[in-house]
Amino acid sequence: MPERLQPYDSRVPTKFEMAFSFGVVSVVTLLGFLILIGAFGISSSFKVTLGMVLVGYGFIRFWMLKARYGKLKRKEQSLSRLPKDDDRSLRNF
Repeated sequence: MPERLQPYDSRVPTKFEMAFSFGVVSVVTLLGFLILIGAFGISSSFKVTLGMVLVGYGFIRFWMLKARYGKLKRKEQSLSRLPKDDDRSLRNF
């Protein structure tokens, strides 16, 4: 099946996609920390709530991305070790 027709979760992401995903998570988490320390003129009742939501989202999203990319990497490595009938690995066909 061509790569563009594969479901998003089953294809191996490019380095740009991985860097972009982790970059967005970093920016959101940093923004949450900046809101928590009061770098912006937000009232204190909203500051704590919004800061905690953004920091929490950043940590959860980081954990999910890391787990997903790790799973795909393990799957890719296991495919490269499987021999085909003619002794070539599945990655070399």
